[in-house]
Amino acid sequence: MNEQQLVRTLNSVGMRCFIAWFRQFCDPSLSNEDVAAQMQEAERYSAKACRSRTSGARRIINAGRGRDALTIIANSRADARTKQGAVTFLTSRG
Repeated sequence: MNEQQLVRTLNSVGMRCFIAWFRQFCDPSLSNEDVAAQMQEAERYSAKACRSRTSGARRIINAGRGRDALTIIANSRADARTKQGAVTFLTSRG
């Protein structure tokens, strides 16, 4: 996944969503369907949107670009809470 693909996929997932659901996206014991179902129950996204966001986020993580995505979010114009979440994950994941 190159930089352009990373940014495009991250924007499709949504920075707030990527941070809010980062632990679930990184949890290999949860299937895409499990995460999407949890997300749909908690958020105001359609089932299709939840599947798409989960798939995109996991594509970023599986490509080894999760840390890069967190850095992009930390340096973005996202809201302060989202940016702080990215910084927290960056510092806690070594």
